[in-house]
Amino acid sequence: MSLSTRCLLKDFCKYVYYAGAGNFWYEDIYKETVPYKMYVVISFFTYTVMIFLENLAALFGKLPEVEKNSAVMFAAIHNIVLTKMFLLLYHKRSISKLNCEMAAVGENLEEASIMRRQFRKMRLGTALYFISVYLSLVAYGVESARRTIVEGAPFYTVVTYLPDYDNTTVLASFLRIFFYITWLYMMLPMMSADCMPIAHLITMTYKFVTLCRHFDQIREKFQINVKIMAKTEATEILKLGFIEGIKMHQKLMYLADEIHRVFGIIMALQVCESSAVAVLLLLRLALSPHLDLTNAFMTYTFVCSLFLLLALNLWNAGELTYQASLLSNAMFYSGWYFCDFEKDWCRDIRRLVLIGCAQAQKPLILKAFGVLDLSYETFVSVARMTYSVFAVFYKRGD
Repeated sequence: MSLSTRCLLKDFCKYVYYAGAGNFWYEDIYKETVPYKMYVVISFFTYTVMIFLENLAALFGKLPEVEKNSAVMFAAIHNIVLTKMFLLLYHKRSISKLNCEMAAVGENLEEASIMRRQFRKMRLGTALYFISVYLSLVAYGVESARRTIVEGAPFYTVVTYLPDYDNTTVLASFLRIFFYITWLYMMLPMMSADCMPIAHLITMTYKFVTLCRHFDQIREKFQINVKIMAKTEATEILKLGFIEGIKMHQKLMYLADEIHRVFGIIMALQVCESSAVAVLLLLRLALSPHLDLTNAFMTYTFVCSLFLLLALNLWNAGELTYQASLLSNAMFYSGWYFCDFEKDWCRDIRRLVLIGCAQAQKPLILKAFGVLDLSYETFVSVARMTYSVFAVFYKRGD
């Protein structure tokens, strides 16, 4: 299989389809048959009912302190999760169009070495996120099973209003296990909603890497061409290559605006979710420093998955800003200065370079809620703030 942006996005859309979120590829290769649509509707209805019962438990449930805190935390998390999944479905047509345009732009300029880096980064980031999420979920199940066997407590992972906490009937146990399995499965479309903007940020980043490489290549080709053909012909080839690069840059800026329009709210919600819930979990560690092994593992893996999600969003958004900032230099050093500017037909290249560099110097910065920069600096600030809150309460606990 050839490595390309088209293949990466197509493979990711295949995962999204089998996760139960639908076909987001622009071609109808993943069929949404009537049974599949029924399966999607039933799945989302089940998720919605479970989260509704979580909200009731958080607001009205008479539960022990530990379960009450878990109910409040998971109700907040899962409300955001459900919102992100419905936003993904709402923008389905726009995402399909975006996939088509991102796969096509600069496709003839893609190089195998750059595409390998792109695939490696995407696979590593998403694999680490999946592993951290499911380690945390399995840890919750193990801890609940341990408490059921050792302490005789009800099996609780997802805390819902029904069944009642003291209800120990077979039906109540079945519902608790059913909600836990639903929670495990709900993570698949949830992670597709989380990773969809990350996939587009990574592919957009490597589009800029490819474009910078294109300007390096037209310089190298010009230096070779002037030795084997007339300088007029070599200059014309350089000019056409430069125009192609400017057109690709204009298209990428349009696609960046589309990414911000389609995924802006989802990425902003992810920043809020990761930072707020990480604070709550670290406060639990600060106020209960002597956790047993499974509880500690459960909390640490959950914190790691949230920070990893935050990092994948902010680091890739920051990397996109950085790679876009390198474009003006790549344009300037594209070899135009080797031309003979005493000739009138060479002056057009100079004007093109001036216009292209001016456009490329405009910073490409994605923002959460139109205010907060999605960047490396924001990740460091959030991490510092989270640790500061943890350190204050940990010190007070001592």
